[in-house]
Amino acid sequence: MSGRICVTRRWKRAQRSAATLPAVAAPATGLFQGTVYLADLEFTGAGGPWSLAPADLATVQAYLLRAASPVSAYARQYGAAAVTVGNPLPRRSVTVTGGSYADAQLQQWVDAMTQAASLGPNAAILVLNPPGVVNRDAKESGGIGVLGYHGRSSIPYSFVNLLGVGLTVDDAQDVYAEAVSHELAEMTVDPQADSSNPEVCDGCGTNCQGQAAFRSYFDVQGRYVGSSTSFPPSFPYSFFLSAVAKPAVASDCPAPASGCAYAPP
Repeated sequence: MSGRICVTRRWKRAQRSAATLPAVAAPATGLFQGTVYLADLEFTGAGGPWSLAPADLATVQAYLLRAASPVSAYARQYGAAAVTVGNPLPRRSVTVTGGSYADAQLQQWVDAMTQAASLGPNAAILVLNPPGVVNRDAKESGGIGVLGYHGRSSIPYSFVNLLGVGLTVDDAQDVYAEAVSHELAEMTVDPQADSSNPEVCDGCGTNCQGQAAFRSYFDVQGRYVGSSTSFPPSFPYSFFLSAVAKPAVASDCPAPASGCAYAPP
């Protein structure tokens, strides 16, 4: 997977000038402590419908259940954080025009799902965009465009463009896990999606020019087995995460290897 992963930092900088953004080198505040729910959206309209196959939805759910613990451990470097995973939300049909939609519409759908499921303030939603339909504010093109971002409507939400189907927990196709874990970790540290907390994966990923993405690998028991910028790595693994930068280098772009390749604290 190459190209830019996340555009949340760019959106933040559009809201506040770069000169006023804090240089974070200490534990942050206001981290996420709650439950993430996987959305199951069916996009309807001419050329559709588009949705995740039930098997792919189940695979991402299984991946999230494995990823939640190490993501929480990495995030706790920045403050009190805890991520659990709830059951996927019921399927919801949404209408798109011309096979595309905007983030403003996505926020409306997030609010509707939040209300329908009676989700509280300690909840977040993950939306996966299937191939064939386009988020105009986060276009992906051949692995060189936008793969995801996180924001906040009534509750925090994350968005990820899927690059394929027939998903597996180890994501041997490299079509979802890096972006999902990237947005999950950054949402956990930065649930307000404002300029108060850093984008903790950008410095270890391809957001930084010329940077190869660091990934943290784990076995089936969730034990850390190593980090690498090569994919697949030279060692066996069960699942992987987008690397999370240590607080001291969270504002570096790129962050040094020592701040990206390490076990969960």
